[in-house]
Amino acid sequence: MYQNGGGQTVAGDSYGDGENYAYARIQLSTAGTRTIEFTTTSNTKAQKYTVRVEANFYGSGLGNTTTDYTNGDFKGDEVDVKVEKGAVTIVAAGDQSYYLGEEIKLSGTNTESYNTYLFIIGPNLPTNGGVLTNPKIAVIPGTGWNSVVADVLADNTWSYKWGTSNLDLDAGTYTIYAVSKPYDKNSDSLARAAYGTVSLIIKKPFVSATASQSTVAQGDKIFILGTAEGQPNSVAIWIMGKNYAFRQTETVNSDGTFKYEIKQDTTKSLYSGQYFVVVQHPMMNGVYDIDLCSDAQYVCDYALGTNPGSGITGPVSVFKITGPGSLQGSDAAEALVTAINQPYIDDTYTKLQFLVEQPVITIVPIGDKHVGDKFTIAAATNLAVDDEILVQVYSSSFKPTQKSQSGEFSGATGTVKVQKGETGMNKITFDVDSSTFKPDEYIVTEDAVIQEATGTALFNVLEGAAPTPEPTKVVVVVVPTAATTAPTPIPTPTPTPTKSPGYGALIALIGLGAVAFIVVRRH
Repeated sequence: MYQNGGGQTVAGDSYGDGENYAYARIQLSTAGTRTIEFTTTSNTKAQKYTVRVEANFYGSGLGNTTTDYTNGDFKGDEVDVKVEKGAVTIVAAGDQSYYLGEEIKLSGTNTESYNTYLFIIGPNLPTNGGVLTNPKIAVIPGTGWNSVVADVLADNTWSYKWGTSNLDLDAGTYTIYAVSKPYDKNSDSLARAAYGTVSLIIKKPFVSATASQSTVAQGDKIFILGTAEGQPNSVAIWIMGKNYAFRQTETVNSDGTFKYEIKQDTTKSLYSGQYFVVVQHPMMNGVYDIDLCSDAQYVCDYALGTNPGSGITGPVSVFKITGPGSLQGSDAAEALVTAINQPYIDDTYTKLQFLVEQPVITIVPIGDKHVGDKFTIAAATNLAVDDEILVQVYSSSFKPTQKSQSGEFSGATGTVKVQKGETGMNKITFDVDSSTFKPDEYIVTEDAVIQEATGTALFNVLEGAAPTPEPTKVVVVVVPTAATTAPTPIPTPTPTPTKSPGYGALIALIGLGAVAFIVVRRH
């Protein structure tokens, strides 16, 4: 019994479930102290609690068994403790917008329980929540919980890495719940637990690609560059043209970019013409559902045999890509994208094309030059930027000579790189100083160092310096300023009698008229 309890016992007045009671009779240490622990659970009501300590010093001391609580010598103290409801938080790493196939890190805090229970709601999912690892399946609340459970650490934090590669989710907005108890979205259940939510956007992966140049000269390299979202390990590069079909996978970088090089040895052997490129993304399952068959002569459908109800097992041939009777160029590319577009194929793609041409170097006409002129020889080419070109300028009379003859070289030579052009063709420029040239006809040759391409041109170097153009003459007309003073009166002249012209004057006038007539006729 305790003081002022009216005969009530501590056991009868304290919380208890039949086995555990929120009270204790303790023995103090020799120092007169003792530490007692009271714990809370998610079932502890959020309210104020009073913890009281009491001792009866009546009789022989603390160990007495007196039942006289009327005359007891009681001493005690108490403290109020407020128990607050715990909280659960959840956040998603990144900008909360993700492509299917990405791994999403979920994390948060939980001060309510030792476990955090996760489920998801969204378009075409169960109303009260779906299993995080298989969203189309409904969550089973209570002891049959079938979704993700994340352990809460000693610092009240939790985390979970959610892989989305093989999830059956549509593009849209979804909400993930983190709950302190194994409850679903039912309002009656959530009212008895702490929870937090985070909304995120799920997008379908895609692939985009471009060629480093629209036209490539035989023997030049070309790059296929692009981006593949959704964190695939690789993309498949298909190239199809005249008597040519090729497929190769290329690794995708961590930032989603990829770069595939078609090497110089490959383009050197390609026919001139149009080539089609299809870049294939394996999508969420990471599998190329359309791929080459084992013999590499046919393109196969690997998804149809795994499609429930198809009655087919194993890969199915779609079309022949190499050898007699195979599809080529645009026909092969069209058949490939038609196969990928089938509704049960989850792969996606992008397509592009480029031209292969024979390498060309065309030198712009140079015209006559004079000894000492400084000028630039320009040329247009379909060779790639940074390809090296050997340029030679030499006298057409330069040839083997006798030992007794002078055979010095007159000209210039050097190696330059192809520069980016502005009109679809790239350009080559070579600067020439003719101060050491002899007057003669000169030959210009420009040869690609690696590719098989040559351009030639002729021009003359003349003796003496180029004529200096006459400077433009400027005529300055001075207009006198009008006088400000009053004009001086001009006397009226006395008329002089007019005389008729003599015979000599008449002959002169006739001669001038004849000259004028001849000038007009000649013009």
